[in-house]
Amino acid sequence: MGPRIEEYTVGQLARAARISVRTLHHYDAIGLLKPAHIGANGYRLYARAEAERLQEILFYRATGMDLSQIGALLDGEGDRIARLTAHRARLAAEADALDQMIATLDRTIADIKGASAMALEDLYTPFPAETQADHEAWLIDTYGPGMAAEIARAKARLDAAPEGMDAHLQALREIEGALVEAYRSGLADPGDLLERHRAWVAEMWGRDCPPEAYAGLAQLYRSHPDFVGRYEALAEGFSVWLPDVMEAYAASREG
Repeated sequence: MGPRIEEYTVGQLARAARISVRTLHHYDAIGLLKPAHIGANGYRLYARAEAERLQEILFYRATGMDLSQIGALLDGEGDRIARLTAHRARLAAEADALDQMIATLDRTIADIKGASAMALEDLYTPFPAETQADHEAWLIDTYGPGMAAEIARAKARLDAAPEGMDAHLQALREIEGALVEAYRSGLADPGDLLERHRAWVAEMWGRDCPPEAYAGLAQLYRSHPDFVGRYEALAEGFSVWLPDVMEAYAASREG
């Protein structure tokens, strides 16, 4: 006699995962999580593979990913280890951002109480990580689930570099500062600065940033409120000017 294959009814799986039976029925109806088979009594029966798929669904739902994105991710290219490794990297980055935010809150409270003083830049320490997380989500949504693994590899490569992530963020601040000056001075063709910016983006992605991708990034900058707010804080009107010149630059290099 071969080994017994463990199976779970919809109720058993729902209780183990601490979700409702109705949720599992919905996942079945939309094709996100089908049972292994239907028993003779008409009950849905799930095996280990379905239980593991449900775990992954719940991982992604906890970060706000919608069900259609989750389905595309699970049914796309790449194995489960690669997906989970990339997801772990993203959660670790978010946890680090939360740690930074808590530390900044502590310093802010101490500053308010007069126990210590904060430099202006220190007021905003945690916020670039939030923008980066949104940026990564956009990349995965635009280029597919394989991008998640590429982002994880790029982060690992940058973290292992002698200069680390801080140097790359400092390089971005310098590029953006030069772009703000170009905007304020009315520079007609900031192409050299935009090429530096495009090259920085490609380095962060760990892959090329062709014209169509750079134009897509400009659309994100124009439409996402976090980017709009960030660029308006640098200079009034900069959030409109930057995507426009990025798109013009990309169009001039297509073909």
